[in-house]
Amino acid sequence: MKQPDKYLPHIIFALGFSILPHLLRLPVWIGLWCALMWGYVLFAAGTGMRLPSRWVRILLFFAGLIGFLITYNTRIGPNAYLGLLAIMAGLKPFEAATHRDRMITLFLAYFIVIASLFHSETLAATIHMFLSVFATTAVLVRINGAGSRFPADLRLSGIIMAQAMPLMLILFFLFPRLQGSLVGLPQAGTGKTGFSDRLRPGGISRLVENDEVAFRAEFANAVPRSGALYWRGIVFHGYDDGSWHRSSRVPEIAGPPGGKGRVQYSIALEPHDQRWLFALERPGSHPEWSRMYADFTIRNRRPVNRKKYYDMTAYTAPERANDWGVSMARRLPEQGNPKARKLAAELAEGADTAAEIVRRAMQHFQQGGFSYTLNPPKLGKNPVDDFLFASRKGYCEHYASAFAFLMRAAGVPARVVGGYLGGELNPYGNYFIVRQSDAHVWVEVWSRQKGWFRADPTEAVAPERITEGIAGALPEEQLAGRDSGAFGWLKQLDLQWDAVSTQWESWFYGYSRLEQKALLERLGLAMESWRGPLAVFSAVVASGFLIVFLYALIQLRPARAAAGAGHKPDMPSSAENSPGPASDGSRSRGRRISHAIRAGGIRSCSLRSMRSRGSISGSGTRKSRIRRWSGIFCAG
Repeated sequence: MKQPDKYLPHIIFALGFSILPHLLRLPVWIGLWCALMWGYVLFAAGTGMRLPSRWVRILLFFAGLIGFLITYNTRIGPNAYLGLLAIMAGLKPFEAATHRDRMITLFLAYFIVIASLFHSETLAATIHMFLSVFATTAVLVRINGAGSRFPADLRLSGIIMAQAMPLMLILFFLFPRLQGSLVGLPQAGTGKTGFSDRLRPGGISRLVENDEVAFRAEFANAVPRSGALYWRGIVFHGYDDGSWHRSSRVPEIAGPPGGKGRVQYSIALEPHDQRWLFALERPGSHPEWSRMYADFTIRNRRPVNRKKYYDMTAYTAPERANDWGVSMARRLPEQGNPKARKLAAELAEGADTAAEIVRRAMQHFQQGGFSYTLNPPKLGKNPVDDFLFASRKGYCEHYASAFAFLMRAAGVPARVVGGYLGGELNPYGNYFIVRQSDAHVWVEVWSRQKGWFRADPTEAVAPERITEGIAGALPEEQLAGRDSGAFGWLKQLDLQWDAVSTQWESWFYGYSRLEQKALLERLGLAMESWRGPLAVFSAVVASGFLIVFLYALIQLRPARAAAGAGHKPDMPSSAENSPGPASDGSRSRGRRISHAIRAGGIRSCSLRSMRSRGSISGSGTRKSRIRRWSGIFCAG
C-alpha cells in the first residue's frame, strides 16, 4: 500500500475532461468504472488513505479486461479503442507515484483526445479538443514545474499552444489530404437512417421521437413549396408476408430524363451506414462518384460512414419516365387479404385510367373514417384487411402499404418509396434541416399517359402532415418530449449554433484533396509529377525547422543575456587560465554565472546532474565552460 500523490487531482481532472463528451457513446459500466476508480483516488488523496496494493491493481486490470472483451467481443473499431483507453485511464492513477507514471497517465489523456477524431470533427468536438489539450498541457507543466500557481501553468500552456499554431496551419493546408475523416478512418458512433431494405408496419413511426439530423439542404435558387419537399431515398418493389422489400436487380442508368422547373441545391448528408443518397424528387443529376438506377434512386459505391457533400439538380415537372419495373409493380401473393382484393375490384370497376382508380382510392381513405396516429393496434395475419376494415388507424407506412396493395390488386402498377418529407428552415443559415423524425413513405403509380407519378395517401388522411410537418398532423399527447415552443429562445439559440457549426464544417470538410490540389497549383506546384509532392514535403519540413529555430532563438536569448551579465563584473585571473586545480576565483565566477542563469528563469538541470555524479573535474576554465553550456541547453 502507498500514499496518494499530490498531483493526482490535477491528473484526474485532465483525464475526466478529455473523456467527458464520450460518456454517452461508451457503455454505462465504463463510465461508472472511471467514476468509481477516480473517486476512490480523490478520497484517498484528501484523507491520506493508502492506495490499493499491486495485487489488487492486477485483479482490477483483469476485471476491466474481461468486461471489455464481453462488451465488444470481436467488434474491434474506434468505439472499442475508446473503451479500452477509458478502462486504462480509470486504473492508471492508482500507480502515479513516480514522475514517469504521472507522465504516462497524462499521455493517456492526449490519446483520448486523438480518439475523439474517430467519432466527430464538428465545431463542438474541435473546441473540446483544443480545451482538453490546453488543460492537459497545463497539468503537464505543473507536474514538471517548480511549484508555481496553477493560473501561471495555464498561461504557459496557452503560450505553448499559440506557438504551435503556425505549424498546425501549415500542416493543415499542405499535408496531403486523406480520403475520409481527418485521421483517414470511418467515423464511429454515427447516426443510423430510419430505412432498411425491408419496410414493415411501425418501422417509420418509431422514428418520430428521433430528432437526429439526417441531412441539410441548401437551395441555390427558388425554394419549392413545402408540400413538394419529397426527399427520395429507397424504392420497395416486392410485397410478401405483410412487408415490402427492395429488389436487388435494378439496372443502372446513365442519367434521368430532363424536365421543366429546374431546381439546384446542395446536400450535406450525415453518416448512416447505408449506401443510398437522398435527393429531391425527381432527381435530374447525381454525383459523379455515385450511381443512379432505373427506379431513380442514387446509391454510393460503399456505405456512407462519413459526412457527404454533393450538389444536385431536380425537376418539378419531369418528363415521362422509363417503364422499367412495371411488370414487377403488378405482382402480389396469390393468397391473403381477401377483403382488400374485393375493395380493389370495386375501385377498378368502370374506371378507364389509372388516375381514376387512384382518385377513387384517395376518396375512400378521405371519407372512410381513417385517422393518423403513432399508436395503431397490432395487425393480424391479413394486415391490409385488418387496417382497412378494422383498426383504420396508422402512420404513413400503414397507408402507403395498403394503398400500393389496392393499386396492384386493381391491376395498376405501384411501388412504395421511402425517404423524408419537408424539413425545418434555419433562418440564420437559409437552409433546411431534415431530421430522422421527418421520415416518410409514399406510393408511385404507373400510367401510360404520365409514366411514374406520386400518389401519397397520407395527404388524403392528414393533409397537415404535408404542409405543416409532424407537429401539425399528430395530437399533442403523441408529441410529448418534442419541442413544444415553450422555450423559444432555446430553439433560436440551437438554430444559431447549428448555422455556425454548419458553416465551420462546410469550410473544414470542403478543403478536400481537390481543393488542396487547386491551392498548390495556384502556388505553382503541379502535383501530377514527382516534383510537386517533393516540393510540398520540402516546404513542410523547412517550415517546421524554421519555426523551431525561431522558437529556440527567442527562448535562448535570455540565457545568453543572463550569462553575459554574470560574466562581465568579474574578469578572469591568470590563475583561472593556468592548468591545474580550480582556483577560488574560478569557483566564484562559476557560482555567479549559475546564479545569473537561475535569476533569468533558467534551470541548470544538467549541471546539477553532473555535479551529483562527481563528473566535473579539472581546470576552472573547464568547469566554467561546462556550467555555461549546461545552463544554455537546459533553458526553457
